[in-house]
Amino acid sequence: MKVNLSNVQKTLLLPLWGRAKLTKVGNPLLSDPKAVEIVEQIDYDFAGIEKIFTDFFNIGWITRAKMFDETIKCFLAKDPGATVVNIGAGLDTTFFRVDNGQLRWYDLDLPDVIEIRKKIFPESNRSRCLAKSLFDPDWVKEITTGAHNVLFLAGGVLFYFKEAEIKKLFKLLADSFPGGEIVFDTVAEFSIPIINKGMQEAGHETALVKWGVNDAETLSQWDQRIIVLEDYPLFSRIENRDYWGEKIALYMNQSDNYKASSIFHLKFAG
Repeated sequence: MKVNLSNVQKTLLLPLWGRAKLTKVGNPLLSDPKAVEIVEQIDYDFAGIEKIFTDFFNIGWITRAKMFDETIKCFLAKDPGATVVNIGAGLDTTFFRVDNGQLRWYDLDLPDVIEIRKKIFPESNRSRCLAKSLFDPDWVKEITTGAHNVLFLAGGVLFYFKEAEIKKLFKLLADSFPGGEIVFDTVAEFSIPIINKGMQEAGHETALVKWGVNDAETLSQWDQRIIVLEDYPLFSRIENRDYWGEKIALYMNQSDNYKASSIFHLKFAG
């Protein structure tokens, strides 16, 4: 299958490739056979990605997936019929790892991405695609939650946009889904030039990081309805760092010490 994407949309291939590679070689964190299956279906030259984005990045992507999976499972343990909305879904495979047979799932992304996604992942009665920009307020009207809770995911998405745009999105979510929650990854402000250098070298010069934040409490100042549930460095909950070797273990420790990348889990008070 040919994949022709540009700008931010093209970054959807990065974590997909990283999860597929580490699944094939083996790792103690997460197995994602669906990612392997997709990478084998796609007609795309991953050589540029493999050259620049080494296992330092791959482990970051697979750790993020692991943390998100755990958050979703905890959320569903309290409300098995809850709704999960995957913002900027790309070719993400989270649904297949966490589906409990009861949840309602939505994958939100731009029309060109959703067109590809539907060819690979046909919709079902519990899993639907929304072909809209996350900043188009109309997409919230298509979300059905019933009497259940809603959790939003945004993996590798929000930092590609400006702070003013993220504020607008959070206001939309707080207005439309009081009591809802969101989990997403962030980068510290000092990480932005480092990340963008790697993106440019990999040919993703039109998809550069624009937003960095050092502390989740900063976001609670945007709106009194934003409540911080969790804020932790990306690798802080990974115990078996020695598995990856001394060099990568050092990278993980340094990243956590400086909070270069973090996971934020927020709630929108009703």
